[in-house]
Amino acid sequence: MKRLLAICLIFVLALALAACGAPAEKVTYTAEAAEASHGYKDTVTVTFEGDKVTDATFESYQEDGSKKSEASPEDYPMTPAPSEWIPQLSENIKKAKTAEEIEAVAGATYGSNNAKALYAAILKAKEDGADASQKIIVDLGEE
Repeated sequence: MKRLLAICLIFVLALALAACGAPAEKVTYTAEAAEASHGYKDTVTVTFEGDKVTDATFESYQEDGSKKSEASPEDYPMTPAPSEWIPQLSENIKKAKTAEEIEAVAGATYGSNNAKALYAAILKAKEDGADASQKIIVDLGEE
């Protein structure tokens, strides 16, 4: 009897594991503005596991690789400071299922709009099965 119970338990566990399937593939896409604006190129990087966003980062880079989020108030004066709104925008991207759902950060409308356009390009590339190792370049129509 114990043997039959053990076999049934193993069978049930095997079925449960099979139902869970293989772990979702982890893939990271990066979209970047085609042109710099005010000396910085906006970039969004999103990591997916299956259809779930597990990480998202918005950042703006100068040609030398320096980040806007690390710029001093003297170098990049704005309110709120980039060191405040850039991490918040990254969190907002992570929470959004679509580009339209990204909550804009007050005082950073331009960056928020760029984040939406870059995220939309990432979602389209993922849907199309594009190679994630290739950076997606997006014309944001800078002035």
